Amino acid sequence: MVAGGFRESLDENQRRSGNGHLPSGQCADAPGDRPAALPRIQEGQPVSLHRIRKGLDLPIAGEPEQVVDTTAQPERVALLGEDYLGMRPTMTVAVGQRVRRGEILFEDKKMPGVVYTSPAAGAVTAIHRGARRVFQSIVVELNENERHGRTTEQDEVSFEAYSRKEIAELSSEEVKALLIESGLWTALRARPFSRVANPSTVPHSIFVTAMDTQPLAPLVEAVLRGREADFEKGVLAISKLTEGKTFVCKAPDAAVPVPPGAKIQVEEFAGPHPAGTVGLHIHFLDPVHRDKTVWHLGFQDAMAIGKLFTTGRLDSERVVSLAGPSVKKPRLLRTRLGAALDELLRDELKEGEHRVISGSVLSGRAASGEIVGYLGRYHQQISVLAEGRRREFLGWMKPGANRFSTVRVFASALMPKKKFAFTTTTHGSERAMVPIGMYERVMPMDILPTFLLRALLVGDLERAEQLGCLELDEEDLALCTFVCPGKMDYGPVLRDVLTEIEKEG
Repeated sequence: MVAGGFRESLDENQRRSGNGHLPSGQCADAPGDRPAALPRIQEGQPVSLHRIRKGLDLPIAGEPEQVVDTTAQPERVALLGEDYLGMRPTMTVAVGQRVRRGEILFEDKKMPGVVYTSPAAGAVTAIHRGARRVFQSIVVELNENERHGRTTEQDEVSFEAYSRKEIAELSSEEVKALLIESGLWTALRARPFSRVANPSTVPHSIFVTAMDTQPLAPLVEAVLRGREADFEKGVLAISKLTEGKTFVCKAPDAAVPVPPGAKIQVEEFAGPHPAGTVGLHIHFLDPVHRDKTVWHLGFQDAMAIGKLFTTGRLDSERVVSLAGPSVKKPRLLRTRLGAALDELLRDELKEGEHRVISGSVLSGRAASGEIVGYLGRYHQQISVLAEGRRREFLGWMKPGANRFSTVRVFASALMPKKKFAFTTTTHGSERAMVPIGMYERVMPMDILPTFLLRALLVGDLERAEQLGCLELDEEDLALCTFVCPGKMDYGPVLRDVLTEIEKEG
């Protein structure tokens, strides 16, 4: 089962109608099929357009209205251990202690000096740990001032502030020091391995992802509106952290402001999902390996960094889409990092049993309950699907006007614009992996997906690394999971292999 999502269903007869796989040794995206980079000019800034041909835009019902609703304010927020791979916390607060926004909650034992700060002013109400004392979450209940948006100096930690001119003159160490002190350093993640960036290292380049092609995602322009200056200053500050390029990746013709600079480069990507994922951007612009690291962050974190540097205040605001077939009124919500989802979803869902997902339906995770029912640190979506517990008798014999497939075996193929109310059902149990060319249809990277997935399943670390697994994160294999005839979930398998490779050094 996809972590909180679903996957495409194909019964045995329907799978036989799929196309055969590519001949041995032929790449899914051979060099001749590599996205063409077409030189373009936009407001004096050199831009390249990369056209992605392979992938899949999921026709799911419940698309959000791209208008931001500001009424959704939570009473609880949390930092979740699952967001920070490999992190081991040393707590600096206890249950019942009052904290200010920006105050340190814990420090990473593995990277001393990297601190995690509170996204809100209030009181620590719970610290949850699982088996073997694995950190799960720390919960903060907002105080009255924070809930009503009238915080005072006593409610938040203040940091150094700079003008735009001063930001342009800051050194790498000065930028790094402020990001670490405020806790916004954790917005930066490193490839390979997708850990929080190590401040003792220097990246070959930095990627700012200013686009999103995930199903039901918010439009970048709707989120950026009114905060363009924060984004520009954030990108300017981030560019100080590398001697290499800072890539700002966006959709064609999207109104994304970018500061001028020799090290700042704009790249446009067009095409179906995963055209908007950072893994694909890194793969084509600056691919990584064991001895080469790049860092990346989302555009909302760039906005928060810009606001931090200009005001000296920690910005924990987050605009997310609340969407999916089970949502009464899909739209964008202005909330905050780590918001309690049960509070945001009050009176928002249709009748029935649902699965709440923090993140995309393809690569998000189930998020409910007191321990993990909060918005993920790097997520920009709250997706809701109906639980698919009902089994359909002889469903494969029906025309399938209301069922979606990537192969043209259902009557729904005659209605290309139709949207479908997907559920969490997989329409079958896990079985053997069947190489019939499905993965090659949705994998635009220059890798051999069938051979890579086989290596991951059997735990062949050397072969998996040779085939490019170090370039990938779980979201990069989400479409392979979705179209898999064998109902395999490749994200966790990839993570296990990456962890073993990292341990072996």
